[in-house]
Amino acid sequence: MRTVAGHRICLLMLAAMLAACACGQHDRASVHNPAATSSDSVQVKVATVGFDEQAQAHFVLLIDSARGRELPIIIGDNEAQAILLALRGVKPPRPLSDNLLDSVIIQTGNRIDRVEISNLQGEIYFAKIYLDNGKYAIDSRPSDAIALAMQAHAPIFVAAPLFINEPNRNLAGASPSISGPKTAIALGITVQDLTPELAAAFDWRSGHGVLVADADSAAMRAGIIRGDIVTQVNSHPVTRVTDFTSGIEAVRSGGPVTITVDRAGKARKITIQH
Repeated sequence: MRTVAGHRICLLMLAAMLAACACGQHDRASVHNPAATSSDSVQVKVATVGFDEQAQAHFVLLIDSARGRELPIIIGDNEAQAILLALRGVKPPRPLSDNLLDSVIIQTGNRIDRVEISNLQGEIYFAKIYLDNGKYAIDSRPSDAIALAMQAHAPIFVAAPLFINEPNRNLAGASPSISGPKTAIALGITVQDLTPELAAAFDWRSGHGVLVADADSAAMRAGIIRGDIVTQVNSHPVTRVTDFTSGIEAVRSGGPVTITVDRAGKARKITIQH
C-alpha cells in the first residue's frame, strides 16, 4: 500500500474519477444522498500528529471537543508530513499529493463537501470523500482523506461507534514515548524543530535550522513568512528551537535582532526590533 508505484496509480485513478464527475460520467462514483452527514457521525478536529516510539509509527489524533473523545489513527510517514504541514498552515515549495488532488478537484469543477472516517475492519480504518453536495462518495484511506480535507478546509467527521471500538487509544495517552516537533514563540514568530519529514518536504539537507510555522502581522511586515527556515539569530547559529529563543534573549530589549532565513534556497537577512 505504501509503495511508490501503488501510490502513483491510486493518484491517477482518483484524478480520472474526479474529471469524470465534472463531465457528467456517473458510473465511476457512487451516488449518495445529498444530506450533509449521517445521523451517527460526529465532527472532529485534528489535534496533532505524533510519533509512537513503541509502535514505531506516526499517528494523527482526532478530537471530538463537544464530548471530550479522542480517536488516534496510525498513518504513514508521507501522510504525517502532509497533515503536519497543513496543521501548521505551511505550504511546501512543491505540491504534495494532497495539494495536487485539491487542485485537480477545483480545476475539474468539483468541490469537497466533507470527509468521513466511516468504518473499521480489524484494525484498518476506512474513509469516504464526499463531493458536490453529497452527489459522489469516493473511497479513501483516512490519512489521505484527512490531508485533503485540511488542504481544502473541508470538515472531517467520524462515525460515532468508532470512538467506542477503536483499538489504539493508548497512543493518545500521556505516554513519554509520544513525541512531536518542539515549538517556541518569540518576536511574534512561531518556530518548530525540523523533523526528518519536514526537512524532506522542504528539500533541506543542511541538518540545522528551525521552521517558521506561523508569524504575526508585525513579523510578517518585517519580512518573515511561513515556511522560512531560520538558520541564524544575529551571530548565533540555530539548530533547535532553544537556539532560536536563546539567541533572541541575548539581545537587549529594544535592540535590533537580525534573523537569517533560507527561503527557496536563498538566504535572506531580516531585522526586527526586540
